[in-house]
Amino acid sequence: MRPLNVPVLVLILVVGAGFGAQMLEALAARGHALPIAGWLTTVVLLVLGAVLLLFGLPLRRYMLESAERSEHPSFAPRRHQIDLPTAYRTVLLARACAYTGAVVGGIFVGQALFLLLTGTGDPWRGILPTAAAALAGIVLGVLGVVVERWGQLPPDDGDGTRERAGAGS
Repeated sequence: MRPLNVPVLVLILVVGAGFGAQMLEALAARGHALPIAGWLTTVVLLVLGAVLLLFGLPLRRYMLESAERSEHPSFAPRRHQIDLPTAYRTVLLARACAYTGAVVGGIFVGQALFLLLTGTGDPWRGILPTAAAALAGIVLGVLGVVVERWGQLPPDDGDGTRERAGAGS
């Protein structure tokens, strides 16, 4: 599996910001009430980030121990264990959180910028919760990229697979 492409995530964030601002502009032009993010959105995004960290830290510990054992081989039992399906699910959760954070963070960034630039809405009840949700979405996206990188396998250790593949051609 290829690692996440960070420029694509930034592009998703920018497109989401444009969509969020355009959505509020269209609703305001028609005279509708503007949907404002509440504090619960921020809490949910931060809880999702905490869950990702909860699953990501054992993966990080295992990968660090594996790197240490490759440098200094040992017959001692491992201190940290993780099975392959759990590690794979953690990496998939991290990828999903990265994309979710980019989309949600982008939409809320666009909405917060629209509210700030147009002067629409109360700063304490409208702009601040929306900006907090935008920040929580961006944090979730960054955390998703970091945890996904924690699960990245090291490059080949020279077991001869490349040499055998090159000899056959």
